Parts: sequence; structure tokens; C-alpha cells
Amino acid sequence: MQYCPLKFIPIFIILVLLKVDAAPPSGSFFWTDREISCVTYDVNRTRCVLNHPQLGPEQNPECFDEVDENGKKLKTYCALGCEESLEAQLVKKIPSNSPSCVQHYTYNLERRRQDWLLWRNGTCLDTTIRFHLICGTPTNPKIFYRENEELFIYEDAEN
Repeated sequence: MQYCPLKFIPIFIILVLLKVDAAPPSGSFFWTDREISCVTYDVNRTRCVLNHPQLGPEQNPECFDEVDENGKKLKTYCALGCEESLEAQLVKKIPSNSPSCVQHYTYNLERRRQDWLLWRNGTCLDTTIRFHLICGTPTNPKIFYRENEELFIYEDAEN
């Protein structure tokens, strides 16, 4: 009987993969979904709706335009409601083949004033498009608030 070491390699790989996937990595994030849908109704005029899983839809979520010193419009920003999040990631744009919206050039995420914002400019402002994104916190916010209620009590609140 001839010994073939290659016969045992697939079983070894499967066992290693099962062991690796058995426990989640320490320090993993709690992710929440968001979707922002922007509909164009005129040149450089867009109405956006943020769909928040707990709060529902929000029309034009703190959207604002940023202009340069010459008064030319540079970017349109919309808040994403990810205030406690340390990280935010764009998962996909819908339609994914939109040539008018190219990440890093005509849209992206930016952290400002303790929140994450989606900015768009140029040709992406004249495009009807949706963005699916996720916000990440180190712990589940519901558990954090429940375990740390004393942090959220106002000093002037009646007992």
C-alpha cells in the first residue's frame, strides 16, 4: 500500500478553516445599515432621503452646500446619522454602473462634526442614485446605553 500525503491535506485545511471561523475576532464592530437615496429634479438640485433602521426615513438629512472663496459650489453634504460610529463604509451604489458617480472623485464619505457625511459634486449631483452604507461602533449602542444610563441623565432632570 502506497502512502499519499496529498490525500490528508484537504481534511487538514477544512479543520483549520473551521477552527478559524469558530469564534469572532476580539474587538469586532457592531454594524448598522443606512441607505441614502437622492433624486434629481433640476440642474444641481437634488432631494435626498436617509433611511435609518431605527428612526425611519428622513428628508434632506442636514444637507448643505459648501462653496469656495469665489462663491462656486464645490460639494453637497448630507449627514448619515452615524454620530457614535468610529467607522463608516460605502457598501454599494445603485445603479452600480453609473458613470456620473465615481467614488473619490464625485462622491465619498467624510467625518465632520462628530458625524459621517456623504458628499457629492460635479456630475453626481445631476444623477438619481442610492448609496448603501454601514456605520460601525465598537459595541452595540443599545447595550452601551443600557449599561451606562448614568452618563445620559441630565443634571437638571427631576428624580
